[in-house]
Amino acid sequence: MPSNSSPCGELSGGIIPKGERLPMADAQASAASYFARNYPVLAIPVATDDSPGFREAQRAALFSLGAHFAQRNDPAIVTMPTGSGKTAVLQASAFLLRALRVLVVTPSRLVREQIYDDFRQLGVLKRLGAVPAALEAPAVFNADAKITDWEALRDYDVVVATPNSASPAVEGVPPPPADFFDLVLVDEAHHSPAFTWTELLKSFPNARRALFTATPYRRDELEIKGKFVFTYDLKRAYDDGVFGQISYVPVEGFGEGWEDRAIAVAAERQFLEDKAAGLQHRLMVRTDSKARATELLDAYEAVTKLKLKLVKSDHSVGHVKRILADLRSGQLDGIVCVNMLGEGFDLPNLKIAAIHTPHKSLAVTLQFIGRFARTSGQALGNATFIAAPSSIKVEAEKLYAQGAAWSEIVPNLSATRVLREERAREILDSFDPDRGHDPDIEEISLYGLTPYMHVKVWRLTEAVRIDETIEFPYGLNVVYSAVSEDFNTAVFVVRESKKVRWSEDERFTDLSNHLFVIHHNREKGFLFVCASKRQDGTYQRLSETITGRNLRGLSADTLNRVLLDLEDMKFYNIGMRNRASNSSAEQYLTKAGGSVERTIDPADARQYLRGHFFGGGTRDGVDITIGVSSASKIWQNSSARLFELVDWMDGLAERLASTRRVVTHSGLDLLSTGKDIDRLPARVFLADWDKEVYTRPWSVVVPGQQSLQLTSFDLVADHDGCTDHQVPVSIRGHGLDIRLIYDVRGEPHFSYRSGSDEIELERHGASCSLIDHLNERPLSFYTVDLGTVRGSEYHAPWNPEDAPFDPACVVPIDFKGGGVCINTEVGVAKNGRLSIFEFIEARLNAGTAPVIFFDHGSGEIADFIEIREMGDETEVEIYHCKSTKSAKPGARVVDAYEVIGQAIKSARWCGRKGIRAKIEARMTTGGGNRFRRGTFADVERLLARPKPPVFHITVVQPGFAGGKLTTELRQLMAGAHLHLRHADVTGFKVFASP
Repeated sequence: MPSNSSPCGELSGGIIPKGERLPMADAQASAASYFARNYPVLAIPVATDDSPGFREAQRAALFSLGAHFAQRNDPAIVTMPTGSGKTAVLQASAFLLRALRVLVVTPSRLVREQIYDDFRQLGVLKRLGAVPAALEAPAVFNADAKITDWEALRDYDVVVATPNSASPAVEGVPPPPADFFDLVLVDEAHHSPAFTWTELLKSFPNARRALFTATPYRRDELEIKGKFVFTYDLKRAYDDGVFGQISYVPVEGFGEGWEDRAIAVAAERQFLEDKAAGLQHRLMVRTDSKARATELLDAYEAVTKLKLKLVKSDHSVGHVKRILADLRSGQLDGIVCVNMLGEGFDLPNLKIAAIHTPHKSLAVTLQFIGRFARTSGQALGNATFIAAPSSIKVEAEKLYAQGAAWSEIVPNLSATRVLREERAREILDSFDPDRGHDPDIEEISLYGLTPYMHVKVWRLTEAVRIDETIEFPYGLNVVYSAVSEDFNTAVFVVRESKKVRWSEDERFTDLSNHLFVIHHNREKGFLFVCASKRQDGTYQRLSETITGRNLRGLSADTLNRVLLDLEDMKFYNIGMRNRASNSSAEQYLTKAGGSVERTIDPADARQYLRGHFFGGGTRDGVDITIGVSSASKIWQNSSARLFELVDWMDGLAERLASTRRVVTHSGLDLLSTGKDIDRLPARVFLADWDKEVYTRPWSVVVPGQQSLQLTSFDLVADHDGCTDHQVPVSIRGHGLDIRLIYDVRGEPHFSYRSGSDEIELERHGASCSLIDHLNERPLSFYTVDLGTVRGSEYHAPWNPEDAPFDPACVVPIDFKGGGVCINTEVGVAKNGRLSIFEFIEARLNAGTAPVIFFDHGSGEIADFIEIREMGDETEVEIYHCKSTKSAKPGARVVDAYEVIGQAIKSARWCGRKGIRAKIEARMTTGGGNRFRRGTFADVERLLARPKPPVFHITVVQPGFAGGKLTTELRQLMAGAHLHLRHADVTGFKVFASP
């Protein structure tokens, strides 16, 4: 039988100890193996106060492994804290599973030696009474050098190795036979994602693999592949008494440069106190570099009488063993250690830790703390950790802060982190991948996906199935997909191929990959799409393939609820939309900086509505950031694992569905969020483009013509065709008549009316369909009471107290006496009378203004623009003219809708740059000379004067009888007047009949 009492040399060219047992033939059944033969003698005694045995956690872990491998062959993960008895479970599992041959993988040479020493004697199992004291031990091989001949190990029942000695990823180590081991036991399995570990585990695809770890997570977030079969977190170990009390002693009051010596003095004081109490405690001095370790050894020698020795990774195993033997015997009081003696190392007497350089990783910190907190052994008390106070955070907790209660914080930290990993497995294991896509990426790790936490959200009017076939927009080809029916989530990786811009050769293409995560929260009725490709139309087309048209975006009021339960809120960026949505001045005001919410006051609230915001706060003690845009998008400025994204979206759904009111106790509360509607509150009389159409114009692709900017077309809302839910909309001009329908009830809000041609837009080489553009950037609609509707969001009209009617704005004009036909706007009037245009033009020509510009036509600002010099000021007056169908002047409100709507929309251009650019554009597209007086040079001269120009807007409607205005008409005029004031228009007049 091979010797199990001494290490072996390198297999190739070295000496292999000879034994009495013959190598086990491959054809033999596992029933002939050492562990199968001795399985009947395995006992699982329960530990009591009077007799040794397995703790409940050890028994549960062992039985969980047996149950798992009775049905499955994927790796089993057992989570047990350092010092809770993993070694006993590891050894007993070989008997329970009746293994043929066992590979034990350890992270370090020292741990390998410990496990080898115990396994070759079955020491822990015999101490627990799990196997008879006289039982012959298995043949155990200690791979203390590279394995170069696997066949030479067939005599052995157990091989204990590190990846550096056994992994085929290491040069000089051959691949092992795939069936060589039928059980692989991995100690400290959080290392298993590392390349050398992974290659070693992959070598035995049919073996049962049991992964043991105290911390089933990594700082680099790489996935530990396997199924969680048993979890015994630090909190439960603490509650069960497996872990003792732990305390943190902060060292303060030292001068600059004396921190190390202060910690040393405190460590000696604690050591002597424990010794005086009859405790056999030992000290570890911890740092992170060899140079620092030498400095610390000198510092301790200078200020203490402690007997310490240095332990470094480059020391031989024999040297380290001798030092540890001296430590156990009491010849040494402690050791100075450089990132050693952590995971898997067993020395219960280590009870005092002097921490000169704290760990930043939670996993390593818990391993380190667990080494000191175990309760097994004689004359042992509580563990003490000594360090200088620090702001270093470990998993968002300031462990080294003054007053930190480690006995509460540390177990809870461990439990929370383990629960996170269990949740990850619960969600990720529920995904069923579709094998019909690209075979090169069938084995994608969902754990490795880290999407940016940015989602587009819709409210659904009826349930949908997330597992049905989803069609992506043209050009996006699915190469991987997986669906979780349990969590109503689908994951897609799509590939996009685009022609390069720098060549017409179709052989040159740019390939890009995109991630889409689609999640349906059935309980609350929300659909979330998280996409790495966030472009116009992509969200909309994707959502339509899932839901048809039974979805709608969220109002600002609903989106605001993401702030529920946030404390200590601060905002770094707040957007405010001018109530006068077409204002040329500060149409969308963004405030940025620290705590910008404090700068918003009631005056802002009268002029602006809530736009986007980005800020942060704490929820349940955790710092978070949160951002919201009015396009129904929510984001957090970080990336997340897929399972975290799913939980985050469900958390958003919970808050979005709440009826609770959000109060931030800041200026943000002053800004109106509007309300969500599915029915128009009043009839619509005016439509206007989204602000971006004016600031970053899109052009209409007109077949056979040069592309024309959207703003050069007339945008008309059909007041007479409005219903409770829909508004007919037309885009006219330049030979086109594009007919659309807007529906307030759900997205997409815009669609073509029957018979209308589909239109493409372009901007800087990018293209987009008109419908996608409108659904991504909805039109603003004005109701007859001057409320506004955008998407499904409604903002009430101005407060009547803020908009009293000013009778002085109505200027009586004797149109009849001036020979005007009030029914003829432009052209030749009947009976030799003047059209309204002719009358106004004559009136303007009678004045002295240097510039009179005729602007009537598709995409007009106005009918006439007059630019005057008034001292050192420049005044620009814009005229809108409209005829009436009535034979006599009166108070028909329908005569007001179009002309007042034009006045409101023209405010968009009331600025120095806007009016100049529009006049210049009209000169090139309007046909003929539009100047009735002056030239474009005069326009430039007048607008270039130092003082900003002052703007006035005049409505000309002879159909109004100034003395007969109804309340409805007065309110419309008053609302328009207030709207224009907020749009920086100084004067508003209405030319009406007497």
